[in-house]
Amino acid sequence: MSVSARTTRVHQDALVWDAHCDSLLRAVVDDVDLGVASTAQGDLPAWKAGGIDAQVFAVWVDTIYGPYHAARRALEQIDAYYLLAEKYPAQIELARSAAEVRRIVAAGKLAAMIAIEGGLAIQNNLRLLRIYAQLGATSMTLTHTASIDWVDSSTDVERSGGLSPFGRDVIGEMNRLRMIVDCSHVSDKTIEQVVALSDQPIIASHSSCRALADHPRNLPDRLIEAIAKTGGVVGINFYNEFMDQRYRDVMASKVGQIIEVLNKPTSYPPEDLDRIGAERHHNFFRDVPFRPPFERILEHIDHAVKVAGVDHVGIGGDLDAGAIPTPLGMDGFRDYPKITEGLLARGYSETDVAKIMGGNFLRVFEAVRGG
Repeated sequence: MSVSARTTRVHQDALVWDAHCDSLLRAVVDDVDLGVASTAQGDLPAWKAGGIDAQVFAVWVDTIYGPYHAARRALEQIDAYYLLAEKYPAQIELARSAAEVRRIVAAGKLAAMIAIEGGLAIQNNLRLLRIYAQLGATSMTLTHTASIDWVDSSTDVERSGGLSPFGRDVIGEMNRLRMIVDCSHVSDKTIEQVVALSDQPIIASHSSCRALADHPRNLPDRLIEAIAKTGGVVGINFYNEFMDQRYRDVMASKVGQIIEVLNKPTSYPPEDLDRIGAERHHNFFRDVPFRPPFERILEHIDHAVKVAGVDHVGIGGDLDAGAIPTPLGMDGFRDYPKITEGLLARGYSETDVAKIMGGNFLRVFEAVRGG
């Protein structure tokens, strides 16, 4: 897909916000310098080339680290962010409010946000949640592939019927801390409860549409609409299995096996955790049967807009999780102008494209974090 002069202008004028990437884990596992060009999906030159203005960096903790080593793994990734920012202060800076996002972007830097991905990282302790907030985390995805002690996942057995009493306390404390509640990965029942409990807009930072690809990680229309009614946003995920039904069908058996492995309780010796974690990270996306067309990304955006309205849809590509398999033409952050091109070609106004490409997430950030 070529990019026109109009697309270039619209993309540059928009504040482009990606709501989820896993680059910090790559920095920890492989000691990658995210400040220089690489073969990965994301690094500072790639974010610049793709016109990304604001990037949310996930702090993901593999289930093997819980319940006693999860905080250590989370803190290592937060440290990786601060080392990156210390090394490249002219290119990247942490944002804790919408005003800081605007200031950092106006200075020509990448505005970075830290997001805890998976409540396993708080080890059933609200003190740890508060510490992450003090270190700059502005959101938390409640869980990942596994149901944990206090919240159920979309890809595991039900343990709490959604949220346990402690899980409800977590939502209350996140509201008090003005941390954005992220419902990607959680069960449908959990989302219903969070919608009822939260007094602030909630998001699904990196989730796609179940109506187009029948995966439990994707959102049914009723929950896309429910998130929108809180004032929140759904960020479309680019992983092929969430994008394309045929890909989902091909991968169902394999991914089922992977999920079982990810969720299986383990008791590895502490000295083996990092080695095993690195192996799991490297092997997760090893076999890719085919690549769906780029249009799948636009189709999911279209569908979410039809369900929720244009004010409640954004981008959460989920790139760099071991270089996730993505549709043809979406090889990394350098390709984000193609989304703008595709939306304009589908008849979206320039104003609405700017909302989808980042304005909507900025609005939620301002509503929860302040201007």
